Amino acid sequence: MPRHRRRLSARIFTGAVVLGAITAPGAAAHVTVQPAASRPADLQRYRVIVPNEKSSATVGVDLKLPAGITFALAEQVAGWRVKVVKSGSAISELRWRGGPVPPGGYAELRFIARNPVKVGRVRWKALQRYADGSVVRWIGAAGGDFPAPATTLSESAVPVDVVSTHGEAAPTGGTKAAPARASSDDGDTERDGLTLAVALLGAALGAAALALQLARGRRRAA
Repeated sequence: MPRHRRRLSARIFTGAVVLGAITAPGAAAHVTVQPAASRPADLQRYRVIVPNEKSSATVGVDLKLPAGITFALAEQVAGWRVKVVKSGSAISELRWRGGPVPPGGYAELRFIARNPVKVGRVRWKALQRYADGSVVRWIGAAGGDFPAPATTLSESAVPVDVVSTHGEAAPTGGTKAAPARASSDDGDTERDGLTLAVALLGAALGAAALALQLARGRRRAA
């Protein structure tokens, strides 16, 4: 093949690769749920990150809850209306409407849910709705073009943004509290001992003076 044809073929191939990288659906940022790891049965505070890389505004998000979640509360976010959808007595879905999220922007939606009592990977299938009527379905397998958000439930997961139900402070990342500082050190103890000795000496001198004064009074009376 002539040299100029080889160059032309190489340029066409390079252009196709670049164009494919730009337009491939899998290259786009997708809806995620954070944290990506939590513990079974924990009351977890979740964040739904919704980026918008299309030319139309995002105006709705539907999030299907994994099986085994029996309790969920959605936080009220300015500009959004949220509905908790039930299937019988079980909570099946959260639906947000409003926004809008402009092209190049993102929204953060938040909710609290009681994790299923099991270990393993759970998926949060999400639908992202746009003002032009189109819908992107983030319901696929990990590694696909449109992966569903997922959380791994494990007993060894570090607790992050867990909601306490017992009144104590909720852990925020596994950090340990600093040990309490002692109320006094050796210098304080020495100063306290010296103060006590001075007080006792003063009391003894006062008692001796009082006894001497009483003795003088008796002699004068005699």
